[in-house]
Amino acid sequence: MNPIAFFTNKLRNIIEKKDEIKEPSGGFLPYRMRQKTVSLLKNHGKLLDVGAGEGLLLKAIGPKTEKWFYCIDLDRKKWQQSAARWPNKERALFVSGDGQHLPFKDNVFDEVTLLNIFLNITDERVIAALLREALRVSHATGKVIFDYRNRRNLMIFLSYKTVSFHDPELELPLRGFSRGELEGVLQSLSLNGDIVYYPIPSWWKVNPPAYLVEIQKRAEGARI
Repeated sequence: MNPIAFFTNKLRNIIEKKDEIKEPSGGFLPYRMRQKTVSLLKNHGKLLDVGAGEGLLLKAIGPKTEKWFYCIDLDRKKWQQSAARWPNKERALFVSGDGQHLPFKDNVFDEVTLLNIFLNITDERVIAALLREALRVSHATGKVIFDYRNRRNLMIFLSYKTVSFHDPELELPLRGFSRGELEGVLQSLSLNGDIVYYPIPSWWKVNPPAYLVEIQKRAEGARI
């Protein structure tokens, strides 16, 4: 292991949540995104988690919730891991599938989440397709929540430029977005709703490393 990778791993052991250090979807920013997401969700209704991975969002919500969970991921092993850690199987469905072609009817879910997946997608058309599908399957007054890394943030910029040194085993691509690029994607969807950007972490008010974005759909109203 090269010195930069060694130092980076030591730093992760200090700042990351201890029981998520070995989780692919764990990390300083993803953990805070999940915590903020939980605060925006209702305690009931149907939730679709696109790119559910190992089920860390379900873990953050906890088994006492009255929600119904639908988790979809391209990686069968990951959603099986997610299913294994969730005790209430009667209120959850875990399936393999592509977020660009969701196997659900229109207007089914109260909330749709897409967490910690856009950083590995370089094509804005794919992100638009994922969001379009999330909006399609959510209720007319439903909610879609996703995150993106801010490439204008120096920490993110340098981290992605030097990833081959501090995380040489990473095989997935990395991409951050500017606010303008992300807004361009959203405008292409002709949204009818309110959009709120939450800095992650919450105390980093100016040019944070990431944003959690909440789309609250409206049945009627001005287009954005």
